[in-house]
Amino acid sequence: KLLLMEKPLVSILIASYNKEKFVKRCIKSCLNQSYKNIEIIFVDDQSSDKSFKIASQFKKVKVFKKKRLISNNKFNTFYQIDTYVFGLKKSKGRLITLLDSDDFYKKNKIENIVRYFRKMQNKHIVFDKPILYFKNNKSLVLNEFHKRGYKIWPKFPPTSCISLKKKIFYKFIKELKLKKFHLLTIDFRLAVISNIILNDFYILNKHLTYYYQDETGESNYFFKKFNKNWWNRRKQAHEYIKYIYKKYKNTNYQKNLDYLITNLINKIIN
Repeated sequence: KLLLMEKPLVSILIASYNKEKFVKRCIKSCLNQSYKNIEIIFVDDQSSDKSFKIASQFKKVKVFKKKRLISNNKFNTFYQIDTYVFGLKKSKGRLITLLDSDDFYKKNKIENIVRYFRKMQNKHIVFDKPILYFKNNKSLVLNEFHKRGYKIWPKFPPTSCISLKKKIFYKFIKELKLKKFHLLTIDFRLAVISNIILNDFYILNKHLTYYYQDETGESNYFFKKFNKNWWNRRKQAHEYIKYIYKKYKNTNYQKNLDYLITNLINKIIN
């Protein structure tokens, strides 16, 4: 438990792959945090650009280049999860925050996260609300989230809005790295785990994270709403929930209308 007067070490894990344009902004947002007992761990997944070189210029940042997994997966989703797990194993903090290298934090992000875990001693994970950030420097506050997160998928905050206790991250590494669900992002997996297994899904009513809207990014480019990849990922989402229910609740997943429609469309398009 975190004592009220304690200042726990917080490890900020930055996962990066070919985001050289945004690395400085991301790291500076961490260095400028009002809460100072932090370690910043930057993990580059063998980028072909200058991301690693740029990050290495910051002396207060622990920078690592990991060997990219050999995989048949054509999307970056699974590689991103592996990058975060690599960073986790290099971390020393009791609290972990996740950060994609094109996103960045508000100055009081970590301060608010520590305050939450001090107050809510029995909580394991928390999502804060994102601020959509566009290339023209315009921003938009995002509020529309479902209280159960995964129920109306994907109504949950993105990866960079997730903070959790280190022991929980380690406990569910297997569920986070299951390769047969290679289209599912770490934010979705953690939303499901916190909902179904931990009964601990909570969205802090504070906008603490800038979520960059990259028009050429994987989510926008390859997973446009209602395209083939989008439906395939949606099917995997249902199958993942089904797997979690079976393993941890010893019960069958309630097949709803969304599940039936998703399966039907996948049979048609595949």
